[in-house]
Amino acid sequence: MTTSSASIPPNCPTVEVEDDRTGLSIETLRRALSDHLFYTQGKWSEIATSGDIYMSLAYVVRDRLLQRWLNTKRLYRHPDIRVVAYLSAEFLLGPHLNNNLINLDIEEPICEAVRQSGLDLDQLIREE
Repeated sequence: MTTSSASIPPNCPTVEVEDDRTGLSIETLRRALSDHLFYTQGKWSEIATSGDIYMSLAYVVRDRLLQRWLNTKRLYRHPDIRVVAYLSAEFLLGPHLNNNLINLDIEEPICEAVRQSGLDLDQLIREE
């Protein structure tokens, strides 16, 4: 059942809630980490390994990357957009988690969300 804004009385307070998949606040990131640990990794904090927690954090970051990537793909579908591609024979796969935190500009809120969960971000990054 959906509710239109026209059916909400004018004096009724509303609450803005960030989406756990795309939100960038510390609380949203902490909640997303906990949700991925339980629903994606199938673990709860008492039995989770550092690898499970690392994967949960990676999924939290992936959710935010995916939103931006799909927005970019949507823009590229416009007929007036030109794309230049560069092909390199060298392919170096390296650690991406910390780079993605920096590129998304969420290193500080993720660090705080992880700390509030009783974890150490540097240790999780070393898991990679």
